[in-house]
Amino acid sequence: MYKKLATVLAILSMTVYCSPAAAGQHATSNRNAADDSPWETAYLNLGGYLAAMSSGFRIGGSNLGVGVDLDVEEFLGLDSSDTAFRIDAGYRFGKSRRHKIDFSWFSFKRKGTKYIDRQIEIPPELGGGTVGPGNFRSKFDFDIYKLKYEYSFILDDRVDVNTGIGLFLMPIEFGFDAIISGVVDERVEESVTAPLPVIGIGFDIAITPDWLLKQQVDLFYLEIGSFKGSIVGYNLALEWNTWQHLGFGLGLDTLRVSVESKGSDYPGVDFTGDVNFAYIGVQFYLKAYF
Repeated sequence: MYKKLATVLAILSMTVYCSPAAAGQHATSNRNAADDSPWETAYLNLGGYLAAMSSGFRIGGSNLGVGVDLDVEEFLGLDSSDTAFRIDAGYRFGKSRRHKIDFSWFSFKRKGTKYIDRQIEIPPELGGGTVGPGNFRSKFDFDIYKLKYEYSFILDDRVDVNTGIGLFLMPIEFGFDAIISGVVDERVEESVTAPLPVIGIGFDIAITPDWLLKQQVDLFYLEIGSFKGSIVGYNLALEWNTWQHLGFGLGLDTLRVSVESKGSDYPGVDFTGDVNFAYIGVQFYLKAYF
């Protein structure tokens, strides 16, 4: 992981400081001269994301005393770090530019194979029985789509303090295959598409007209019938508007998600068990802004 992180930071340094055009274009602000605000009307961020992760799932009802309850990194041998492509975009609207729509997407696809020297009991919901010992091929894949509306109740040429509401849409697929003598002997898998609403608050600072420090916190907790879900997320990013309409950013992002269900009481969730994951990651991105 540390080698990947060093590579990301090296690319950032070389791109920003070794660019032929970078030497003479920062004596004055790169903002549009007709606009005194450091806050862009629209932006598009494209970049790479390196994350350290911890995840696990349980398939089957804990109240029955039977279920598959696994830490996928330790028990099934999935990598604890991964890289991904990430997109973030936003648009301010209205005469005051206090209203904003934000969108982001990224995806992690993880697979692993590991020999497990004990039996795993299959819950009754999935047919019952036992599998193993043997080789187990596992997966834990998820996408995160985030769409939010934000309103800046404090907005001037130095700070943007905002609050918002939004939706996390997270298609999640997880499970494992038991491989005996080279043949798949048993397959246990589930998929969840959990649309989870969030509330958020942001605090952005224009250190200079071209250097921006952005922070965002997202929170969610909901309990409906046999469903429980929670989200805690935090994002910190430093952006440099290097040229007019083009800049760079380096961000730190962390997210913890937990979903527990015993049926179909919540839209997009129809399984018995629970799934949870957490990550912390570094993102380097190219920013186009207007």
